[in-house]
Amino acid sequence: MFKKMVTMAFGVLAAVGLMFAFFGSQTQAQESVDNFVFINYIGQELFLDLDDVTYTVPGTDTVPDGGRLTLQLNPGEYKFAANVPGVIGKAGEFTLSPGGFIAKAARLDQTAPAIGPDGILLAKPKDIVDVFDFDPNVEPAADTPPVDTWQPAVAAAGQGSIVWINYIGDELTVDLNGELFKVAPSAGDISGRLQIDVAPGDYTYTASVPGGSLNGPLNVAAGQVTGLSFTGVREERKYDVGEKYDFLLPVTMTVAQEDLTAQATAVIEPAAPVDTSSPAPAEDAAPAEPVVNDAAAVEPGLLVKNYAGEALTFTIDGREYTIPNNDELTIDLPAGSYSFTASRPYVATTGTVELLPDQGVELSVAVNVAGDVLSVYQN
Repeated sequence: MFKKMVTMAFGVLAAVGLMFAFFGSQTQAQESVDNFVFINYIGQELFLDLDDVTYTVPGTDTVPDGGRLTLQLNPGEYKFAANVPGVIGKAGEFTLSPGGFIAKAARLDQTAPAIGPDGILLAKPKDIVDVFDFDPNVEPAADTPPVDTWQPAVAAAGQGSIVWINYIGDELTVDLNGELFKVAPSAGDISGRLQIDVAPGDYTYTASVPGGSLNGPLNVAAGQVTGLSFTGVREERKYDVGEKYDFLLPVTMTVAQEDLTAQATAVIEPAAPVDTSSPAPAEDAAPAEPVVNDAAAVEPGLLVKNYAGEALTFTIDGREYTIPNNDELTIDLPAGSYSFTASRPYVATTGTVELLPDQGVELSVAVNVAGDVLSVYQN
């Protein structure tokens, strides 16, 4: 009987031991989950120093599935430094909370050129490592190209119609016999357009963007819809230290004219609601004020328009503003002279702007075709 009880006791102890071993292995498995990931989007090896331990992170194009480092870290504070040979590195720190997860990535950016007060280039832009946080669980949005469904409208009775078509990445200003019109810049493969009706006759126009312009005659016939398509190529220049740095590079513009009358469709206006109320007693009507096409007017303050192809970070007076692509923002500032920085990933530029009392200033920020030069124009 005694031997039987001893045998049962050993069996219970063995079962308890196995249970603890099982839960211990489960706890160890849970604790061994990687909680730090670093993605290298640079096309060469990156050296990550994490609390004096150096790791080599392959570049995205060095191995088929390279560019990733995953680690299991203990909760706490960490200091890091990311370096690529020949490029200015980036250092920082982060805190990993218990049960938390940290995801960071690196890409190449550029410093802004150093420009002196006289516009002389003091230092060229330099490559720099940019380390940023990201969410690895976010699925990229489906890339659905926009569909261009625009159609020209039929000219009004007794009028001719002009369609200004802008394929340039800057806002187009059109002076038609002294009257100003603004045409939005192209967005991707879709051009900016503006259609206006005018009286039949001969006109002269000047179409301009920051850095370029062209002019020409135009004959408008009643019932005809004429399209004028503008394209432009911005000159590329490399500046040496000591040269005058010109933010406004010249643009060579061209125009193509076509007859869009056959493509025009009638615009159906919605029926106006019927007013069944009793008419108000007649009063002496004040003379109507003339309508002025003041498309070029700018409200007081600093109006910043973003044509940089991506969200723009605009820093002025010690404050940072984010402006979505093809959007604009008015910044209220007192009169004075200000330095600013305009940047988007991988490229930035700096400049100064003078604000006068009760007068507005408009700045347009645009990027070149290669996406590696930002330019700021004062309209």
